[in-house]
Amino acid sequence: MMNGIRIGVVMAAMVLAGFALPAQAATPADLAAGVAPQIVQVVSGGNWEDAGKKGYYRAVLVAPPDANSGAQIFLQWMTSADQSSGGAPAIAVGTAVTEVADLKLLDAVLSMEFEKPNEFILYVEPADPSKAALQSLTVTATAPGKYTAVKGPLPE
Repeated sequence: MMNGIRIGVVMAAMVLAGFALPAQAATPADLAAGVAPQIVQVVSGGNWEDAGKKGYYRAVLVAPPDANSGAQIFLQWMTSADQSSGGAPAIAVGTAVTEVADLKLLDAVLSMEFEKPNEFILYVEPADPSKAALQSLTVTATAPGKYTAVKGPLPE
């Protein structure tokens, strides 16, 4: 009889596991706490539209993974949240800005402007002002996955 009860309990647990309640949505505090410490800075803005998709741009600055490398920047074309269906923003396309990694920056300051649709201008300036003329970049993101990077002093 005891074995029958154990089997029944195990089977009931297996059935219930298949019908688990959905996880609760993360709170804003949970989301902020979940950002990796290596994420140094995030900037976002502007808007893009391509082949029926639309959204905004985001740039993520990641700290150097070790003493022999530099910080990295990832450009992301985010889809906008669909408020009617409760959908959250998502990354449509993402790409590394290889020109930033090549500079081997230890840290940088990001700023941006977005005056035209389908264009996001990201300014990357080294945290060390003495290196600004040699290590500054202007990155212009346009269509999903497309960008140009120009090394040199940033506009005033």
